[in-house]
Amino acid sequence: MKKVASIPLSDISRLEIVVTNCKIGLEQTRAKTGADYLLNGGMWNGDGTPCRGLKVYGKLLSLSPWGDIAGYGWNTPGDIRLKAKWDDVDNYIATSPLILDGEPLDKIPYDSAQGGRRPRSAMGIVGNSLLLFCSSDAMTPEEVRDELADRGCSSAMMLDSGGSTQCYFNGETIKADRLVHNWIAVWTKPNEEKENPVGTYRVTPSIGVNVRSGPGTNYEKVTAYAQNTLVTVLYAQDGWGRTDKGWVSMAYLEAVQSDRKTDNGIVIQDDFIPVGRKNRPGKSNPDEYITIHETGNISKGADAAAHASYVKSDSAANDYVSWHYTVDDHAIVQHIPDSETAYHAGDGKDGPGNNTSIGIEICVNLDGDFEKAKENAASLVRLLMSEHGIDIDHVVQHNHWNGKDCPYTIRHTGTWDAFLALCAGGEKPVSELEAAVDKLFDAGLINSPDYWKAGDYSVENVHHLLIKWAGSI
Repeated sequence: MKKVASIPLSDISRLEIVVTNCKIGLEQTRAKTGADYLLNGGMWNGDGTPCRGLKVYGKLLSLSPWGDIAGYGWNTPGDIRLKAKWDDVDNYIATSPLILDGEPLDKIPYDSAQGGRRPRSAMGIVGNSLLLFCSSDAMTPEEVRDELADRGCSSAMMLDSGGSTQCYFNGETIKADRLVHNWIAVWTKPNEEKENPVGTYRVTPSIGVNVRSGPGTNYEKVTAYAQNTLVTVLYAQDGWGRTDKGWVSMAYLEAVQSDRKTDNGIVIQDDFIPVGRKNRPGKSNPDEYITIHETGNISKGADAAAHASYVKSDSAANDYVSWHYTVDDHAIVQHIPDSETAYHAGDGKDGPGNNTSIGIEICVNLDGDFEKAKENAASLVRLLMSEHGIDIDHVVQHNHWNGKDCPYTIRHTGTWDAFLALCAGGEKPVSELEAAVDKLFDAGLINSPDYWKAGDYSVENVHHLLIKWAGSI
């Protein structure tokens, strides 16, 4: 039997490590705390002291965390992260990390006492939700890792397992006789305080998700959604969402932004890199900067849709290449949520460009209109500046972070200041050609200014213009 709970971080009022020192069991802990969710926590020594890393309410209870093994640390529920540092958080628990920065670990750090097949407990982060996992079925650590990766976890950690495995998930339990040293405890907000979960979601597991006739695994399966399917949740209760086809577990869904539109009318299309891919780090992005790039791909057809396919490919994943948005002359496609980091600035996994900025690639395909693509990119910048409170002086070139000659065309045509003016809401600067065409039109020498501003002329029309021009002298 398995129990899985997915709790939006925004719905959590308290997230604590409750220490009971092996003195009371699950039911007593539940009665004493009133927590909505309880899961057995970290390991402890034979003398009853905690081992590995354990910090509660700012006090380090273990002698010290073991080496640099990552654990979950937080001050508030919304900032929980899997990290090696424990000294800058009030709460910290370290056991055996399974998934770190979106990558399942090839070698999981555990000793022989944790190996083999046995009941397992674990916790992880899926999108903006906390996932709690409890299985009375015997599993290896590697099987737990793979299942949590399939469930879309960008980070995950195995907790104490074996005879300690037990949980209370909002009324559903897995019981064990063993008393444990500490618990992961979650209290949720009253329903009236929770954010409305109705909206558009993407299916995250690689195996897809079952659609059931009611809100629970005891209801029959009626169909299924494949990975990356966009579904609309019409109503939600107890961790289940009702769609037009039936009920699905919210643990397998990731909220996506929808109906975002720039001020020039471009609807932003969501086409996210799957959670867990090597080029989707999954770390939190404070959105302090916007970084402008050019794709460098001049091939015909190399538009935003083509680059959306590329960043989801094995080639991009293996090269650790990703960014947030691609913009062409007719579309804007988003690949990674603004709230997550990406590998676009070329300054390393821990560099400030990758970790604090939103990356925008402007297409330079020869069959596209680069000037129009720049206008669309500027409209996206204006939207992001408004959404995240980013100042215009924090709109920077790729060159700012690692010295690369990018965005190449903008840099080599000397139009960066003009682009920033567009981003700041100014009007598009009038080129010399446009000014000349307007002057000829006002003088009655040409009849179709848009044709002449486009710059693609037939020899016959040029000859006609010259003859008309000569006749006016």
